[in-house]
Amino acid sequence: MKVMQIIPRMDLGGTERGVLDLVKFFNKKKHPSDGQVITNIVVSGGGRLIDELKKEGITHYQLPVYKKSLEALFLIPRLRKIIDQEKVDIVHARSRVPGWLSFFASRRSRACFITTAHGVYKKRIFSEVMGWGKKVIAPSRVVARHMKNNFGVPEEKIVLINRWVDLDKFRFTDYPNRKKSNVVVSIGRISPSKGYEYLIEAFKRLARFNPYLKLKIVGSADKSKVKYLNHLKTLVRRFSLDYNVEFVGLKEDVESVLADACVLVAPSVIEESFGRVVIESFACGVPVVATNVGGFKEIINDGIDGVLVEPANSAQIAEGIIKILDDYSYAEKLVRRAREKVEKKYTLGKCLAQTKEVYKQTNNVLKILVIKISSLGDLILSLPSLKEMRAKFHNAEISLLTLKKYHPFFYDCPYIDEVITLEDKYKRFRNILDSSKVLRRKSFDYIVDLQNNHSSHLISFFSFPRYSFGYSLRWGFLLTKKIKYDKSLSPLDSQERVLRLLGVKLEDKKLIFWPKNTKPSLELPSGNLIGINVSASSRWQSKNWPFKNLIKLIELIYKNL
Repeated sequence: MKVMQIIPRMDLGGTERGVLDLVKFFNKKKHPSDGQVITNIVVSGGGRLIDELKKEGITHYQLPVYKKSLEALFLIPRLRKIIDQEKVDIVHARSRVPGWLSFFASRRSRACFITTAHGVYKKRIFSEVMGWGKKVIAPSRVVARHMKNNFGVPEEKIVLINRWVDLDKFRFTDYPNRKKSNVVVSIGRISPSKGYEYLIEAFKRLARFNPYLKLKIVGSADKSKVKYLNHLKTLVRRFSLDYNVEFVGLKEDVESVLADACVLVAPSVIEESFGRVVIESFACGVPVVATNVGGFKEIINDGIDGVLVEPANSAQIAEGIIKILDDYSYAEKLVRRAREKVEKKYTLGKCLAQTKEVYKQTNNVLKILVIKISSLGDLILSLPSLKEMRAKFHNAEISLLTLKKYHPFFYDCPYIDEVITLEDKYKRFRNILDSSKVLRRKSFDYIVDLQNNHSSHLISFFSFPRYSFGYSLRWGFLLTKKIKYDKSLSPLDSQERVLRLLGVKLEDKKLIFWPKNTKPSLELPSGNLIGINVSASSRWQSKNWPFKNLIKLIELIYKNL
């Protein structure tokens, strides 16, 4: 299996170091115990970690996939060419611009598209693509909830995989040796979201507690944050902390920074998606003081393995640091428990084994949507096609898109896994867009359009499957694989011609039915696509009574065919 990791740049941030860890890990697993070899290529805009990739023999393609401009759209054909040449099975996008580009590059290709949401993105259309992956990896429950609640990502697509730490690289130092240090560190990009001004204000009090205590702020500011960096330097001068506070800049070896630290402080004021530097500090034996936000509060058990304080509260930050420095036994207990937590939950091998499992599931499970909206007679005639598709793709997840009123007919149908329903006014363009939005989030590999009208072709197109199949009549040019319509064919022969595009042959063209109670009821999506969850005890409620007699009539006809 080959995976393409696509990321804006390969610089020194946590996401970039995580990608480097991943590709190096799988590169060394040439002969794994399960026989599944995963190789990686990386596409990025370049950066300081490219030399590391080359040392490991990892193929790297340098493209400006970080540019937020319409010109970046011209990169889509080049990315598709890389996917085809390298025979990529999975495209793994780790940021929004690369996400948009690689998503459309993976359409009409062999590659499945997955994402990792590395941030708590603002609810904008630009961020939608991070929820379109066949699987969406979240580094914390905060991000998982955010993707579900704000971007409508189905819960079954979201996989929680914590970020990890390489214990061979981040070695533990006993606290008695670390206690000799007088260096407090804070690591991260220079940005208002990191709350450094509150840490500097806290140091005004800490300098009175211990005038020899030093604060090293490790990280760089991009061009848009230079004004904020200058503001921080002004605060240092105003509080007469020039001796105590140092802006170190970007450091490649975070482990060496932590090796000399007595406390790490993470003073963020926003919902952090995880907090890699926290678990790296845990691994090294550095006590942690962090704000009670986002992923920090998932990692840290306050007073057990770290200290949590309220965001934007310099007094609490100072108190948290003093408590650690002033109580030797308390600090020793924190670091010991923190190291135990890392060894249990955040090791490189454990987290990347979970990532490997996501790759395998993504590659092995095909998601198919069959569109047959009306009428009931045509739906009945589609049953042989559904049966043959189930036989051909027996491990696939097959869904049917039809009208809400026809849903009870498909109760217990063994040929499909899910019924997704539409209202009668589905042909309105606004409703088409809303329906497609819901379907797009379900990330279908194939859409088989057996309806073949204007609306169904538009729904197929805007749902952005990897491939769509149907007839070229009306708006059929929007389909990726299509054939010319022949009016002389019977309905079943007409369906068979479409199925042949998928390699499915309709062997038995007789009307069929199925035994009752072979499948459980299904949970269906809400919104413009209205789902009905019909249980065995309630499926013939008064509002559905016409179908009871209709089904009996159909069964009687089948028995006498």
